[in-house]
Amino acid sequence: MKNNGQLSLNLGGGSRSRTPPLRDKQPVNGLYFAILPDPQIAARSLELAGIFHRQYGFSTRPRRKDLFHITLYQMKIDPARDLPEDVAFAAMEAASMIRRQSFQVSFDRAVSFGNTDNRPLVLWNKDGNTELKALHRELDEAIELTGFKRGREKQVEPHMTLLYQGHLIPDILLEEPVSWTARDFVLINSLYGKATHDHLCYWTLRD
Repeated sequence: MKNNGQLSLNLGGGSRSRTPPLRDKQPVNGLYFAILPDPQIAARSLELAGIFHRQYGFSTRPRRKDLFHITLYQMKIDPARDLPEDVAFAAMEAASMIRRQSFQVSFDRAVSFGNTDNRPLVLWNKDGNTELKALHRELDEAIELTGFKRGREKQVEPHMTLLYQGHLIPDILLEEPVSWTARDFVLINSLYGKATHDHLCYWTLRD
C-alpha cells in the first residue's frame, strides 16, 4: 500500500490525513495515538501552566500549547530506529476498526505525577475519564487483531502534561474544569530531540 514512496493513509474508518505525510526513513522518538485539545482549551491550559509555573517556582517552562495532548496508546518501537513501516501500518489498520462516539473530556485538577526527579505537572481527573480508558482498551484490542506484538501495556491514567521536571506540590483543584468534546483522535510521530509532533492521520469519532 504505497504511493510514490510514501505510505498511504487512506484506511477508511473516517480517517483523514494531514501533512507532512508518513515517509520511510523518518526519525522517530515515539509513535502513539492521542486526543488533542481544542485551540481555546490549549490556550487556557498554557495560561494555567504559566500561573502554576510562577506560583510554585518550577525551574522548567511550560510546554508549547501545540504539544499538549492526551496519550491514548503508545506503540512499542525502538526509538533508535527510523519509523518502522510495519508498526505504522498496524497502528493505522487498528484505528480504522474503531467505531466510538464523540465524548466529553474533563480535568478537574493539576497534580504532580510520578515519584522520580522528573515529576511532570499534569491536568488530571480523579474520576478517571472512563471514555478515554475505554478508547484505550478498544485500540489495544484492535492492535492485537492486526497481529502486531504489543508487549505489556501498562495501565493507562489519562492526563495532559503541562510541564516536565517539576517538583512535588499539593493537588491543585481548578476553579473551573478544563473540558472539551473529543471528536477525533490522531496518530502522532514524536521526533527525537526536536520537540516536534507530526500528526500523521486523524480518525473521526461519530456524533
